[in-house]
Amino acid sequence: MSVIVPVHNCRDTLGRALGSAFAQTLPSEQVEVIAVDDGSTDGGGELLDELARAHARLTVVHQPPSGGPGAPRNRGLELASGTFVFFLDADDALGPEALERMTAMAERNGTDIVLGKQVGTGGRRTPQVFGETIERTHVLEHGSDLFWRMSMAALQLFRRSLIEDAGLRFAEGVLSHEDQLFTAGAHLRARAVSILADYDCYYWAARESGTSSTQIGGARAADVYAIIAEAMEETARYAEPGEIRDQLHRRYLDQEVFGRLQRLYLDAPDDEREITYTRCRELLKKWLTPGLLQELVPLRRVIAHCVLHDLAGELETVLRFHTASGRPRVHLEDGRAYLEYPFFRAPSTPIPDECYESRAPVRVRHHLTELTWADDSLRISGDVLLHDVDRGRPVLHLVLADGAGSHQRIRCEAHPPNRTDEGLAASYTTSFFPAPGSWPDGRWTVHLETTLAGHALTTPVVKPRGFTMPRAAVVDADGRWRVVRPLSPGAREPLTLEVGGALKATDFRDVKVGWGPKKRMWVRAEAPPILGNGPAMSVLLHLAGDSRVIRAALEAVPDDPSRRYADISLGDARRGCWRVRFAIDGVGEPVPVRLASGSGVPGPATASLVPPRRLRVRLDRKTLIVHVTAPLAFHARRIRAWMAPGVDPGKHRLSPAPLPS
Repeated sequence: MSVIVPVHNCRDTLGRALGSAFAQTLPSEQVEVIAVDDGSTDGGGELLDELARAHARLTVVHQPPSGGPGAPRNRGLELASGTFVFFLDADDALGPEALERMTAMAERNGTDIVLGKQVGTGGRRTPQVFGETIERTHVLEHGSDLFWRMSMAALQLFRRSLIEDAGLRFAEGVLSHEDQLFTAGAHLRARAVSILADYDCYYWAARESGTSSTQIGGARAADVYAIIAEAMEETARYAEPGEIRDQLHRRYLDQEVFGRLQRLYLDAPDDEREITYTRCRELLKKWLTPGLLQELVPLRRVIAHCVLHDLAGELETVLRFHTASGRPRVHLEDGRAYLEYPFFRAPSTPIPDECYESRAPVRVRHHLTELTWADDSLRISGDVLLHDVDRGRPVLHLVLADGAGSHQRIRCEAHPPNRTDEGLAASYTTSFFPAPGSWPDGRWTVHLETTLAGHALTTPVVKPRGFTMPRAAVVDADGRWRVVRPLSPGAREPLTLEVGGALKATDFRDVKVGWGPKKRMWVRAEAPPILGNGPAMSVLLHLAGDSRVIRAALEAVPDDPSRRYADISLGDARRGCWRVRFAIDGVGEPVPVRLASGSGVPGPATASLVPPRRLRVRLDRKTLIVHVTAPLAFHARRIRAWMAPGVDPGKHRLSPAPLPS
């Protein structure tokens, strides 16, 4: 294993970089480190000589400054003797097990290149290729996006025979892009490639000063485009015209043509701009196929048209617009969406509509503002925003779907829209009778459909944070009573109406109980909303272990129809524990009565003297229970026990009958 380290004015980080190479878990006799000092003036060369005296496996070479890392790397390759080669920059570091893991992976799979996971430090961004470990792949595989997602930096493990057989070397005398031809050539010629993503192999640093060649843009435009032109020619030799060649060339067009135009063109000196414009035009003419053109986003299609048709002034206008705002308006027409970059349908500049057409869906944002039961209906209101849309009057529908293929579309009343900085905004409201008999039982999700200029845009109706959901209602479904319960399954999940579900104890709110005139028990509660004439409601008392039931009608309070009141006589109730429940005729099973928080329970009461009945109410796991006792029967049993033969009267004193706890 040969580790090659180009060194130029990196004294402060050099010790850490070389130390990470010396500390590898691979046996030290299997690792040689070749450090090439490329004319350092900060004492880095002297530090290398000092380290070489302490490490027998470190070879140090000094040479005059060459103007980039390519020449010192090439010098290191001339001296390398290992089966594998790894290029380590002097301001980066290796993970302790990096070389051992990467060489084992290459030997196991017979691969010529291993991409070990890179971790950015100091704000450095790393390639997207390390999402998962892949034992064996190749850039020429059908559908592979490896070439586009990886970095062309040569910070990878290479089999040295691959490098020498192909005669691969780095470009010399350039500050950046020196490894483009080397890395691309190696990947195109490799038998296969491995990706090691489950271990941090390489710590890739951004210099604090921000002066690394890749951070400041690096080489001159003429050098960059000479390298890119040769790289695209090289890839074309390994792939016939078609999808695979396009997937390789997409990388260069994305990053080196469109990317450099968008990032660097406007601020570049005049001579650099002229070179960039001319060379980009040459590359686009030669390699921009119809397939690649269709993959471009509208901005880049407009840029490509300007460059290919020699519209330099228009190109500058488009780039300045993008730099200043980056957010064109969206024009919707006949089911198509166009991004209104400069010169869209300008008579003086005939750029085709196809350049501006967007295939991305229009972004729709919805905000729920009202969800209530009102006038025997469910009322829903909200606001909708069509991002960046410039004009039009949308038609809005609620769409409810039950997951089994049934759909209901409900027209919304939309107010006139407003054009805002964010886009086209409109508010709406609708009221509908939910779950008539034609709706099957089940859960119905709620979405908002926005129709405009041939576009049908659907977005879920989601409960905002802090929004209070309405309670369940009892609905007359064409002669059958059903519970309709609005649900909010979770963040970003659509509002759901549960139709035909069970009644719950919590559907009766603010429940209170007490003793009324003539020692009768009363129960008050806020009943669930009723859509329709309303079924009968009752309070039921059921004796444990017995089939007997005491029923009392739960009547509407005259001055407050939402509240119900029941008056219950327990004078003839048998002794025992009576569980109290609410019932709605035709709506599932009765549910336990649960008192409102903090309402408390009334104290004991005498329901009747003849027969004697003593009552006490308590909560059993929040469920209301009425205990009925007979005090005289208890005292009679105590007296009989007291008068029994052989009983010492002094040890048996009469005391009041205890109440159940």
